[in-house]
Parts: sequence; structure tokens; C-alpha cells
Amino acid sequence: MDDQRRPTGPGEPSSPAPRGGAWGPESPATPRPTGSGPPGSGPHPSPFDPPQTADAPRGDPFAAPADSPGPAPRTGSPYRLPGSPADPASSSAESPFGSTAAPGSSYGSSGSPYGASGAPAGGAGAAEGADRADGADRADGATSAPWERLGAEGRTDTPAGAEPPGTPPVPPGAAHSGPADPPEPRRRSRKGLVIGIVSAVVVLALIGGGVSWYVLTMPQPEDTAEDYAAAWREGDYAALAGLATGGGDPAAAYERVADNLGVESTEVTTGTVTEDGDTASVPFEATLTLSNAGEWSYDGTLPLVRADGEWRVDFSPAVIHPDLGEGQTLVRTNEWGERGRVLGADGSRLDESPSGSVQMIVGEVGTATEDMLGDLGPAYEVGDPVGVSGVQAQYEERLAGTATTAVRVVDQGAADGEVPEDAPTVGAIEGTDGKDVTLSIDPAMQEAAGAAIVDQTKPTAMVAIRPSTGEVLAAANVPGGFNRALEGQYPAGSIFKIVSYDALLTSGMGMDAPMDCPRNVTVGGQKYKNAGDAAYGAQSVLEAFATSCNTALVQQVADRLDGAALVESAEKFGFNEEIKAGLPVFEPSLPTPDSVPLLTASSIGQGQLLTSPLHMASVPAAVAEGSYRSPLLVTEPAPEGRPEPTPIDTAPQLREMMRAVVTEGTAKDVGFTGEVHGKSGTAEYGTAEEGEELPAHGWFVGYEGDIAFAVVVEDGESGSGAAAPLARKFLDAL
Repeated sequence: MDDQRRPTGPGEPSSPAPRGGAWGPESPATPRPTGSGPPGSGPHPSPFDPPQTADAPRGDPFAAPADSPGPAPRTGSPYRLPGSPADPASSSAESPFGSTAAPGSSYGSSGSPYGASGAPAGGAGAAEGADRADGADRADGATSAPWERLGAEGRTDTPAGAEPPGTPPVPPGAAHSGPADPPEPRRRSRKGLVIGIVSAVVVLALIGGGVSWYVLTMPQPEDTAEDYAAAWREGDYAALAGLATGGGDPAAAYERVADNLGVESTEVTTGTVTEDGDTASVPFEATLTLSNAGEWSYDGTLPLVRADGEWRVDFSPAVIHPDLGEGQTLVRTNEWGERGRVLGADGSRLDESPSGSVQMIVGEVGTATEDMLGDLGPAYEVGDPVGVSGVQAQYEERLAGTATTAVRVVDQGAADGEVPEDAPTVGAIEGTDGKDVTLSIDPAMQEAAGAAIVDQTKPTAMVAIRPSTGEVLAAANVPGGFNRALEGQYPAGSIFKIVSYDALLTSGMGMDAPMDCPRNVTVGGQKYKNAGDAAYGAQSVLEAFATSCNTALVQQVADRLDGAALVESAEKFGFNEEIKAGLPVFEPSLPTPDSVPLLTASSIGQGQLLTSPLHMASVPAAVAEGSYRSPLLVTEPAPEGRPEPTPIDTAPQLREMMRAVVTEGTAKDVGFTGEVHGKSGTAEYGTAEEGEELPAHGWFVGYEGDIAFAVVVEDGESGSGAAAPLARKFLDAL
């Protein structure tokens, strides 16, 4: 018998090629041998038959010639899997590679590596397998290519001409009992090819990633340009110089321009980089804010070069401004407009007032000197008008306005001298006239206050305040030369008792509490007495306040208060707080008393307490209004950060007590008319000679309607005798 075998792939057993039947020429009409399909299925093509064309018969390309005698047909495949039944009849459907898998077989429960469970090789399952000969997956998840399934399941190769191990011998006459469908040549495994392709892709990706990382992390000119611009914006000229190359000193050049122009802030924005090999350029726009002028913007270019892998700005003066050459810098010249005015509450010009007290508040306008230029800045030149005191100095920038400024190019040596007339102008900022400053001073009130004290032979100050707003209506001083009204520092004396009684009432003492006013009393080792060595005996709270009895008060303070409680009440009336009046003024203070003697001394306005006439006028104003308001002197522009009014809960009781001072107390003989409320005080100061009394200032504070006031007469000795009559004179003039 002619034993022909078809070529096999590596590890694949050679297959005997039968001379006829399914491996030889076969017409589509050739009936299939028994066993090639299920009963009644009819002829079906094998899944291993080569595709047929219109002009070629279907057959195996490895089959024997058509005229070769073939063996008798057999009913089964020459190959069976280990454990497969030898008898074809033991299985209703047999695979070309063996029968239905036995339990434990590597083919699982389906019984066939490519067909449905139990489907014979040549039946309907085979036809479906033929449709999927390209290896597509079946709906049930099985792979239609049996050689791929066998490879996946661990098939064992068999030498040519040998049966697989464990296969029972084929009975005589059954070797070719039927035309078995031959297995198609096993496809080459694609696993190695896929691994190779994936590996190549990974290698290329790694190489590409490394190149990308290098490209993305290598220095870029735009990074240097932005860092340079950021350093310029922040005024960090040392950092800026570290990013530059070329000649000169970049840090010194930039600092010189900033000083010459009075640069207050800088904004720099960069544009799109243009790169050409080892050179690049980046456009920028710079906006400089100049003192007393405004903003000046211009365009320029940052040239960059690459050296040793780093990008740097190729510095020259033209980098600062495109019109600068070597050895040149920028300076400014200024022309001032009309200066603003200082106005009163009624709109009149206080800067033209004949009152010396008003002029102390308004201040003076002088001319800039060489020594002043360092503080004034480059907007000023020697001889320019400038405020030198008071409101004129405090509000110089507002009153002066902004100068019309020209930015010019000069040689560096000319920056500190005269600017040549032909120096090129590279920029200009239009100036503005100055703005007015409005004060709360009422000229009529100011005149009344001045007239009330003008004849004083001792230094005297008077302040009037509107309780409902805290606005300062008048501030008068005699003599001139020192603004005692706003800046004087004095102990308060007995006028501070307004605060002390607020603390006592707040602590729970009622208006009906009994008071005792002996001639002398010792509290905490400290001896106290009353003015004129007076003694009133048993008193009510109202009477003790009206007569300003020291001995009655210190006893109650020692029994009911501590240092913190007294300071808490004092701070409700503005002590230990900055007075944001719009001008610098003295800030009243009361340190927390840390002993009984200091506590009791503070309660009568002595000890470490200091205040001013301006502040003490705000104390009766708080009683009148029911809330403490910090004094306000400048109304336009209004000062920032002014505190909110502080409620005074004891104001009703304090009003009654202050009225009693005028009607039946220390000021009853002054001759006030109308509903005047007040408090007199004598504040000791200095050091007494042996056997003599301490010198004392005389105070009187009070209010009538919406006008509160304070008067102090230095060394006046008596509040009711020296200060109260001046207050009456002031009120009578209104």
C-alpha cells in the first residue's frame, strides 16, 4: 500500500494520506462515507476541506493523484486521544482527533475541541466549524480551529507512522473503513510573533519616552524670560542679574533707573519667544508706577543666548528700555499743577484763616530743600512747594496732586545733576492738580473758642466736639507755638471721675448707695483729702459726685473695683486706643493699676494716667450721646479704620450727676445758663516743695445740647475757678 503523508509542521505527527475518499479528488456530489455526519444529516463538507472555486474541484492539496488506488474506507480517524474509546460505536459523535473526551480529559465537558458537545466531525458542527475556519470564536466560547485548541490544551506530538501513546490497535480492515476528514496543516503559533511585536513597541516607546523627557526637561528660552520678568517685577535685581550674561552690572543698572524714576511697583508681561538656534528673543511690556505721577508703559525685547546648555538674557542697557545706549540711564523731570486747599466745615478756606490756632492745625507750605529730597522722592526738586507741618505735611500727596512727568534719557553722570534741555524724552505722564482736604472745624465755633481764651495769661487750651458725630468743631490754644489742644499731655484730675463712677455703677453699685465723705481717709496705706480740706459726712452718690469728694470715692473704689475693672471702663471712653482723627494727636493711656494705692490714685485722675484736651472733650460727649465716638478732625478724605461707637450704659445716671455739678455742686457759682452738664477737676503735677502743695492744672469738661467741650488751664489750681468761667464764656458766644 502506498503510504503517502502530507507535510507537517514542527512537532506535528505526519498523517497518512489515503488515496481516495475525502483526501482525494471529490466532487461536491460525492456521498460522504458513513460516520461523517449524524444520521439523516446528508452530505456535509468537512471543516478541513480546502475552499472550492468554480473551476477547481474541492480536495486536499496534499492528497494523492486521482488515479491512485485507495484503501478501503474506514469509519474512524487514525488518531485518537488518550482515553478515547477504541470502538467508534461507543460515541455518537467522534472528532477527527478522537472521540468525546472522557472525564478528566483536557478538553473539558464539550467533548470536542472545535464543535458543540457531542457533535460529529462531519456533521452540522463540522459545517459550522468550516464557516469559522479563520479561527473566529464561536458563540459558546470554543475556538473553531482545532489545532489552536490542541495547542492550548497541551497536545502531545506523535512520530510519523505511529499512533499516539495509549491508543488501542486498529482492528484489521478498519484502518481505512471510511473517508476521514484530514486535519488541515497546523497554523504556526502567533505567540512568538505577538511577543516580538510587543517587545519592539515597548523598546521604541522607552526610547521615544527618553527622548521626550530630554526634550521636555531641557532648558527653554521662555522659562528664562519669565524668571527674568518675575525678578524684575519683584525688584529682586540680584536674581535678575543671575539670569543675565554680557557686559555691565544689570542689578546696578535696574536699581539706578528705579531710584531715578521713583518706581513704586513694576508689572512685566512677556510675549511669544522667537528662537533661532542658540539665540532667541522675547517681547515684553513693562508698566512702571512712578511716585506722584502714575503709570508709564512701554514695550521692549529680551534677547537671549544659549551657552553651555543654559539660556540667559544678553544684557545691555537696551534691555531695560530700547532707547538706552551704553552708559545711559533714565531720569524724570516734573511740573506741578495747582495745589489743593484746606477747607473748613462750611467750605471756607482755613489755609487763609487769620487764627493762629487754625494755622497750627492747617500747617505751613514751604519749599523743598536738598535734605528733604531723600524723603520726598524723585518727583521733587529743590525749590518745589511742599507741606512742612500740620495738614499740609500730613496730606502732601493729596494736596500736591501728581506732577506732569517726562521720562528722559541721560548719561549716567547727569542723573544727579541738571538734565540737559536736549535730553531725549521717551515717555510722559500727564499730571493732575491737587485735591482739597476738608476739616470738621466750624469757623464760628473756632472763633468763639479763640475769643474765650485769648486773654489768658497762662497756657490754655479749649476743644469743642459734636457728640452725635465726634467731629471736632474748635481747637484753640493760648499762646501759640504748641498745639496743646491736640497734643498736650496732662493728668486728668477729678474730671476722670466720670469714668470711675461708670466703673462703680457697672460693678453693681446703685445710685442709692450710701457714701461717706470725711476730711481725710487712708486707703491701702495712702492718705487722701478733699480740695480745701472739705468734709461732707454722709452723702448720696449724686452728692458725692457733685461735690467731687475724693475720700468718699476712693473708699468705694477700694471695696468694689480692681485694676482691670477700672481700665475696662476707661477703655470704653477711648483710653489705650489710637485716636484716628485724621492727624497725629496724643493717645490717652491708663496702665492697669497693680496695687490698691495706684488703683485709688488712678480713680481720681492721678497716678500714671495721661490724656489731652481733645480726648477729654470726647468723654462728656459720650455721656451726652450715650456712645463714645473717637474724635474726628479730617472729614475728607475720611480716615480709615475708625472704631465703631462704644455704648455707655450708665449714660443716664452720669447725665444726672453732671447736671448736679452745675446746679448744686462745684460749678454752681460759675453762672452757666441753659442745660449745661459738667465736671470740674484739679490735676496735681510735678514735685512739691517741702511743706507746700503740689501745683495743679485746672480742668472743666461738659456739654450742652450737641456741643461738648474741654478746657484746661495750666497751673490753674482750680477747675471751677480757672477753667469753668472760660467754658461759660465760650457757650455764651454761640
